[in-house]
Amino acid sequence: MSVLCLRRARACARSAHRARRPRGFSLIELLVVIAVIGLLLGLLLPALQLARENGRRAHCFGNLRQLGIGLHSYHASYQAFPPGCVEPKGRRLAWSIFMLPHIEQTPVWRAYDVQRAFSSEINRAAGGTVLPIYLCPTTARLAPDRGGPTSGDRNRNGRYDAGEDLAWTDYGGIFGANLPGATDFMNGVLVWDRAIRLAQIRDGASQTLIVGEDTGRGWKLDSEWSNGENIFDIAERVNVTQHNELWSDHPGGVNVLYCDGGARRIAESAELSLLVAICTRNGGEVAPAAE
Repeated sequence: MSVLCLRRARACARSAHRARRPRGFSLIELLVVIAVIGLLLGLLLPALQLARENGRRAHCFGNLRQLGIGLHSYHASYQAFPPGCVEPKGRRLAWSIFMLPHIEQTPVWRAYDVQRAFSSEINRAAGGTVLPIYLCPTTARLAPDRGGPTSGDRNRNGRYDAGEDLAWTDYGGIFGANLPGATDFMNGVLVWDRAIRLAQIRDGASQTLIVGEDTGRGWKLDSEWSNGENIFDIAERVNVTQHNELWSDHPGGVNVLYCDGGARRIAESAELSLLVAICTRNGGEVAPAAE
């Protein structure tokens, strides 16, 4: 082969090598790719957040349905639902304490002394047990005095005193409706020192609430699951106030439990007249269908 042919062959090889080398993105192409990725993320993130919230809402419904099964198990055992609050001798024991053996929390129940007050030192360890069934996974708007899984050292003296370090709940018992001029203000199902039977719920078990969300409260609003003051009477519409009303971080509504064990959602737009009708056990109201 001549020298000229050899040079031509090497030149062709170099040209082919240069042709095979990948060409980089130009600035315009890179900006277009970034814009497309940003657009896709903008479309996907809301859908992902919605899917997560749907999962959390389903979890919350699951909690309420388990509570419904537990309440009916209690009713089958004692022919009545538990009192909302057992107050004699200052014990102030919550309905949710008496639910423990009926929601697969027998060890906590055995550790609890129902002859002593909920705030007694002897009940601090059991009352400080964090129970996921009493917590809504969507809860985000926390009261200033609610931090951590329990009420902790409330007076900040470096030790846990009686009544401190108790675990929270996001579900409150329905004491009734705060009706102007009502003679019986304990017109709900979970009331002070009275065990209400299904037969006494004359408005119908499927039309009467027994438990509802009142999420994110701290110890100042009695949100410990063992605190007998964790019952409330309705005086406002949904999500108007966090103090003893139906309140939730689920978008557009609140989850509730009816006396028949059904868990449903009530929209923020629900009229107060509807809430009054479904929070009283024998008011004789005709309750419109909830959402």
